Amino acid sequence: MAEELAHRILSDLSTAFQRHPNIDEVGFICCPTCQHNRSPVVVENNKLGIETWCLELIFPYAHDKVLRARSRDDSGRKVKVSRSARSLLEATRAVLLVQADCLTAWNIRKELVEAEDLKCIQDLKFAALVLTKHPKSSETFAHRRWLLKQVVQKTSSTSPQPHPVAPASHTNGLVAADQASGGATAAQPLSAQRGAKAELPCDEKLLETELAVCQRSAERYPSNYYAWTHRAWVVENVARCHYKILMRELSDTRHWISRHISDHSGLQYRQFLITQLGTHFRSADTLQDEFLPLLTAEFELLTDLITAFPGHEALWYHRRYVFQQWESVLSVYKCPKSDNSASSRNLTHLHQGRSDIPAEFSRDCEDGKPHHATVVQGNKKAKVDPAYTEHLTLQTELEFCRNVMATCQDGWQVRLAGSYQHWLQQRILGRDNNPL
Repeated sequence: MAEELAHRILSDLSTAFQRHPNIDEVGFICCPTCQHNRSPVVVENNKLGIETWCLELIFPYAHDKVLRARSRDDSGRKVKVSRSARSLLEATRAVLLVQADCLTAWNIRKELVEAEDLKCIQDLKFAALVLTKHPKSSETFAHRRWLLKQVVQKTSSTSPQPHPVAPASHTNGLVAADQASGGATAAQPLSAQRGAKAELPCDEKLLETELAVCQRSAERYPSNYYAWTHRAWVVENVARCHYKILMRELSDTRHWISRHISDHSGLQYRQFLITQLGTHFRSADTLQDEFLPLLTAEFELLTDLITAFPGHEALWYHRRYVFQQWESVLSVYKCPKSDNSASSRNLTHLHQGRSDIPAEFSRDCEDGKPHHATVVQGNKKAKVDPAYTEHLTLQTELEFCRNVMATCQDGWQVRLAGSYQHWLQQRILGRDNNPL
């Protein structure tokens, strides 16, 4: 009796997908017992609802079908079960809607894709539906990556393969990029990735759909590590870290972070974007005119958020990363190109309002080698030693910590500012043993 009822419910579920192919969300309707003589599967406005009382019937029934398709004999060899592709699709669909991390069910769907009984785009659509109910399912995201690889391989076989960007370390993209560039394939020129007519290395619609799936999953579950990690994978392997995509993602996530200030995973995704952008800016000119303004804008964003929303640890840790990237730029910064460079304006902006910084100071060149950076303060031009420029940045950050601790009444915010100040001081002591 129970098996017959489960079979009928499974048929109702399959019928619902046939009649409503655009179902885009699934949820469970809290109903402990069967109260009406009707199907527990409900569809309204492309939203699928399943009454909870039938889950204990349909899940074991569908799961048993899945396990029978994977049964093995005593010697461990797989026993082939004569089941149609449609039957397996229905069984795996029911199982995954209830338990999204059933790896066996996903593997059966992979085999159906390889046998061309199921299209990649259709399975991507179903996996997106599963994520509306289970937004933190690691196996679902893993299956999406497998499907995307199949799509990318098919498209790359019919179109020229773009040159990938050299891989970058997540903690220090500038230095790692220089080390990796020696043996890596030459990256596509930055000039070729800019402009309105710049060609993307992937299907833009596919990319937009995948990024939207990640966005919805991150909205449904806070600090969704799997969603943000998958998003980074998509940018790196589908979009090939294209400059336009990186900049657009950095702009889009700026607003998202402003509304989710405690989301460590979201901030780490911004760190990934900044690190990858650092691999694009390898020359001294682009470091000055492109990367330093980007870091300056990140400093300003963090200052605004820390001031407006005190007591959020994720923001302070992200500030450490931005400061490390700033130090990385200064460590490879050899010879600025002009007195009115963008980096000079950014440094001046960061240090404005400081009364303890001299307006002019310089260091002459020795042996014909340039040793100075140029800073413009008002109408005066001054030559600044790079080491002192770094010192100024440290001083500015320490002053920011002191201001927070002196003016903020939130105890946890004061503790976080003190921790950041201690971290800065340890970096200074570790470098030259001269505390500020």
